[in-house]
Amino acid sequence: MGIDQSFWGMLDATDHTALRAAATRVAFEPGSVICHQGDVSRNVLVVSHGRVRVSRFTSTGEETVLAVRGPGEIIGELSAIDGRRRSATLTAVDPVGGIVISARALKRLCEQHPRITWAVLRVVVSRQRATGDQQDLRTGPSLNRVGAVLLDLAHREADDMIATVPLTQRELAGIAGISRETLSRALKTLRDAGAIATRRTSIEILREDELRSLCGI
Repeated sequence: MGIDQSFWGMLDATDHTALRAAATRVAFEPGSVICHQGDVSRNVLVVSHGRVRVSRFTSTGEETVLAVRGPGEIIGELSAIDGRRRSATLTAVDPVGGIVISARALKRLCEQHPRITWAVLRVVVSRQRATGDQQDLRTGPSLNRVGAVLLDLAHREADDMIATVPLTQRELAGIAGISRETLSRALKTLRDAGAIATRRTSIEILREDELRSLCGI
């Protein structure tokens, strides 16, 4: 089992207690919109279970999936910090549970608990780096793009060797910056090698080592 590098995993029991004391518990059904792009809310959500899809929409309504966040991750930290409108829409993929913390409470917690401040900073930095990596990804071979996106968005339970990417093929093609036809060819190559299994609304990574080898990652 690897070290938990999520926001929650970077904190200790004292920090967890302080966060829970300042928070409100929430739950969302699959498909529920947690917040919309452009909203003025400033709360943060820390996910305890389930997965949340992070998307941006164009003026014509076209959706681009940016990320899938899972247990232990904090979402909405940018608006809590700078007070600007929500930069993305959050949608529950599974039944989602977590805690919501107001921006004011988060500021107070950061002042009182340095480890929380450092954890938030590490999250912001890692996501900034991930954005750059996604931009680099769009210039590589299609198979490399698909493999990198699958590994980036995969979520697995601590004792589960099969990682699931909860995206449709249309969403995956959009993130990788390739056509549906090109994606289908890449997925067939990976599926024929036994590296993945495709479902209607998700893709399972069965053999990560084989996936990395085939995609040159």
